[in-house]
Amino acid sequence: MKKYFIICFFSIFLGACKSTPYSDETTKNNLRVPAYPLLTLHPHMKVWSMTDELNNQNVTFGGSKQLPFIGFLRVDGVMYRFMGSKELPMQTIAPMALDHEKWKGKFTCLIPDEGWEQPGFDDKRWQISEGAFGTPGMWEAKTQWVSSDIWVRREVDVDPYLLEHKKIYLRYSHDDVFQLYINGKQLVSTGYDWGANFKVEVPDSILQTMKGGKAIIAAHCENREGGGLVDFGLFAEEPTIPVETLAPISYEKEWTGKYTMEQPKENWETAGFDDTAWTEGQAAFGTNDQRNVRTPWFSPNIWVRRKLTFDPSLVKNKQIYLCYSHDDVFQLYVNGMQLVSTGYEWKSDLRVNIPDSIADTMKDGQAVIAAHCENRMGGALVDFGLYAESKEARQKSVDVQATQTHYTFECGDVELKLSFTAPYLLDDLETLARPVNYISYQAKALDDNEHDVAIYFEIDPHKAFDAGQSTQMYEKDGLALMKTGKENQKLWVNKEREDRAWGYFYLGTKDDVTCAQGDAAEMRAYFMKEGDLKQMRKSNEKRYAAFAQKLDVDSDFPQHLTAAFDGLYTMAYFGEDLRPYWNKNGEKTIEDLYVEAEEEYKEVMAKCYEFDRQLMADAYLVGGKEYAELCALAYRQSVSAFQMSESPEGDLLYFTPQVGPVDEYYPASPLYLRYNPKLVEAMLNPFFYYSESGKWGKPYPVHDLGGYPIVNGQTVGGDMPVEEAGNALIMTAAIAKMEKNASYAEKHWETLTHWAEYLLEIGTDTGDQLTTDNFAGGCHHHANLSAKSILGIASYAKLAEMLNKKEEAKKYMDAAREMVKEWEESAYDGDHYRLAFDQPDSWGMKYNLVWDRLLDLNLFPERVIQKEMDFYLTKMNEFGCPLDSRHSYTKTDWTVWTASLSTDSTTFRKFILPLHKFMNETKDRVPMADFINTDRTTIVDFRGRSVVGGYFIRLLEQK
Repeated sequence: MKKYFIICFFSIFLGACKSTPYSDETTKNNLRVPAYPLLTLHPHMKVWSMTDELNNQNVTFGGSKQLPFIGFLRVDGVMYRFMGSKELPMQTIAPMALDHEKWKGKFTCLIPDEGWEQPGFDDKRWQISEGAFGTPGMWEAKTQWVSSDIWVRREVDVDPYLLEHKKIYLRYSHDDVFQLYINGKQLVSTGYDWGANFKVEVPDSILQTMKGGKAIIAAHCENREGGGLVDFGLFAEEPTIPVETLAPISYEKEWTGKYTMEQPKENWETAGFDDTAWTEGQAAFGTNDQRNVRTPWFSPNIWVRRKLTFDPSLVKNKQIYLCYSHDDVFQLYVNGMQLVSTGYEWKSDLRVNIPDSIADTMKDGQAVIAAHCENRMGGALVDFGLYAESKEARQKSVDVQATQTHYTFECGDVELKLSFTAPYLLDDLETLARPVNYISYQAKALDDNEHDVAIYFEIDPHKAFDAGQSTQMYEKDGLALMKTGKENQKLWVNKEREDRAWGYFYLGTKDDVTCAQGDAAEMRAYFMKEGDLKQMRKSNEKRYAAFAQKLDVDSDFPQHLTAAFDGLYTMAYFGEDLRPYWNKNGEKTIEDLYVEAEEEYKEVMAKCYEFDRQLMADAYLVGGKEYAELCALAYRQSVSAFQMSESPEGDLLYFTPQVGPVDEYYPASPLYLRYNPKLVEAMLNPFFYYSESGKWGKPYPVHDLGGYPIVNGQTVGGDMPVEEAGNALIMTAAIAKMEKNASYAEKHWETLTHWAEYLLEIGTDTGDQLTTDNFAGGCHHHANLSAKSILGIASYAKLAEMLNKKEEAKKYMDAAREMVKEWEESAYDGDHYRLAFDQPDSWGMKYNLVWDRLLDLNLFPERVIQKEMDFYLTKMNEFGCPLDSRHSYTKTDWTVWTASLSTDSTTFRKFILPLHKFMNETKDRVPMADFINTDRTTIVDFRGRSVVGGYFIRLLEQK
């Protein structure tokens, strides 16, 4: 009750103030969300974290591709990784088509002269083409090859630094007999075989020939039968970073320890124990059926001790961990303190971090690892090794708000707050349309002492974006920027990939940062040593980009990076190439955008925090804590699906990539009606234009208008006449209700009249028309679709009344009332109403009826609503009420609409709590889905869509 009072007061207080000073307080969202939104810049440019711990794995781009985006905090010389995976991927020297990258080579299908594999061979008569080379049907193949043999030569530039500091590997795919040479020396030779993504280390004898910075990779393949393929690339792998080996496990390198098979004296596990009588042996210790065993052991027990000496600074600066394998019962100690104790089991390649309590005993660079293993049956094994890697920050909390996702981490004696902000303020079109997100960070001392703190971000966008990516760092007008995208982009030419985004991704700031491009491992090591990237050497490696910045500990306001996306154009709109709203006149540059975003950073951040608090307070009041948490998660997901432009006629356009369909805007509309009805007008503008231009010519709205990037008419599915006419009429009436005038409807009155006349002509029974829920199976004579049609007719009547068109208002409202009587009689099925008029014992959610109360239409008797709600509650599963009687799955947006049919908050929460429970427990770590199972924790489909804006329908009544 106390918390409820506080939130009520907070809501009233915020509403009474025109503006508030900056405050980073939030009403904490405790929902363990399925996926955490980080950067949401464009419908095709979104970055998510799919795990509860931000440093558990790399973030995800576009819902499926891993994006290496790494963050370290350096505290007094110690590195803590707070974001991204610890794994450092292989560095590409020359890419493979297998990785969806492009490469070129010379080839011939005629037997070449001797020496064809040598660097000095004259290949000027060979053809130049794009790799890979293969027969039709090989998806990697960019150049078709149908002869029995092919010879390929490829010249590669190699940074000599890599040869000195990294292991070099060749990766290749082939089908069938295959030989490959580097600088004339053979590296691969196969028999009649085929396979993909083989990996072989390049030996020193070949590396010596590459020191001049050039390599000629030459390959011959003989295709004896079926498919043929030649694909290869050169890669570098860091041998020591991010892991340093203090003492290897046996499968990396043999090691020596002391052992005994007789019960030792007390304190055998301590560092000071006298083990001179023990036998020296080589690991691993075990039975001969185990791998890498060098000291056989067949007795019931063995005790092993291993003394280690290492750089003591590693204990302070790194996370020390132990890898071990054992068979059977096993105990392991470090300097006399127990670290591992198992029951009767056998496992290999396990890992355990050395806790601070044990690490404190290792500060002098000395450690004794002691192990005891009891072999109860069968094989036996004892093996272990000690390693060091960068420390992981301890994540203390994560909080998903409407416009922001906040993390806090403990990094030694410093706390880091990290926030990802998408300034989606729907009542401020200029800010909303700006494709800018902020990554903010703030350091706070936990021990009241001074600390030297710096932050480091590193990104490899090539892993996520399409092939042909180019990344460059540059400075301009005080800005330090990274730009990445495909070079020489040609508008709308890629017909094979119309789902991809044209444009460029930017990351940078006007703050005092240092930045570099180069080898990731080298940049990390340099930053760890220096705390910046000022003198970082220039490298031929251009894929990785990094930013470093010194942090002001305990500052009142965060520092930040700004992420932006320049989509160039939003779409080709009926022959006109439209620019994004922020650059609608084509006069702004991305640097202008950055200047605006940087100047307004503090003000925008204050507004975002204020908006997030207000949304949570408002949603809490009408639906409780769980409802508020769902709305906070739904907000950014829905808004990030839209772009904004102006039509050639000057009308505002707000659209998803497909530009519709109307039956996706309809469920999303409550969010936008709640915060800015003008955006719902902007959703409908293209559909009114299409009908009024004469391009459509049918008495109901088009389903969709084409889809990114070409918008010139319907492309998806067939017509949905009643569905879309009802949607458009209801949405237009809702706009008028929220704006308290019908001027938008008056502007399109003739078109609205055609749509209302069509619905009136169809009548109560809509026959065999498609519905928005057709994914659940075709359903003729659908009662919920009929209800939408009736409400659409009544919406038209309501608009006519607002425009003082009294005769039309009476005609259509009277007709709607008569249709309701027919509906109730046709749908009646005892204790509920049917899914379809002609299907006894069927049932389904009548979620469309929610508009009867929201629009003050008052058509359907209260007994209809009450009977339906009572019946739905008898059909509830663990995670909600099914959509209808045919399946156990449901739609989450319709669930919230159905819950909102009741004005009783207790009944409303009976629908919301199972939905909240599903989102909190689902095993599918994807952006919030709207098509889920109600009897298990898995989704069905439809993830990351805008329709979750429908969650806000309960808030419309409050507005």
